[in-house]
Amino acid sequence: MFAKLAPRNLFLIALLLCLLVLALWYTFRFKTRQDQITQLSTDLQTAQTRATELRSAAAQVPALRETVAELKVKQQAFVAALPATANFGGVLDDLRQTTAANGVTMSSFAVSSGNATNLPAGVRPIGLSLSLNGTFKNLFRTVQAFETMGRFSTVNNIAMQLPQADSLDPKLESTLGLTVYTYDPSGAAATPVGGAAAAPAAPPAPTPPATPPAGGPQ
Repeated sequence: MFAKLAPRNLFLIALLLCLLVLALWYTFRFKTRQDQITQLSTDLQTAQTRATELRSAAAQVPALRETVAELKVKQQAFVAALPATANFGGVLDDLRQTTAANGVTMSSFAVSSGNATNLPAGVRPIGLSLSLNGTFKNLFRTVQAFETMGRFSTVNNIAMQLPQADSLDPKLESTLGLTVYTYDPSGAAATPVGGAAAAPAAPPAPTPPATPPAGGPQ
């Protein structure tokens, strides 16, 4: 068959076969290897970047440990400064004296369990609802005093009513909602490691005096 072909045709056929083999080699061998090399280079660069980030993070671990230790010390100091739950009556006495010092009468109060969450172990929120009577100026000063009295308390809500306007500066009936944070060592001891302490029931409310102080602390 090939003997009948002219040498020129045989040369062209051989050239086409060589070109076909070269194209197949480039497509299925050379280009595939080049793609693999490019992908490996990209993966290597990504791995090097990740390794650099991990080295940087590892270098910050000692500083983070020191920061965590400092935060634990601050948390312990914060907890130690809280009033004891067992001495909650002293907190009520302070509140009563504060209202009296500002010319406000505390007619009644109610104690309930606080609903704060994510607190350190042993920290016990206690809700207070105070019924106050006084002029607007004196009530405002009382609220300010509650916020700055250093008992780690928060004012949740306040409502005022005017029973009867009998003067230019009448006395108002006010209901003040507070959350006072106390410390209960038994709650801290009973909290499992890694668990959050649930807020136990509020302590029994101390018996208020028969006649609330009106002009000063008793």
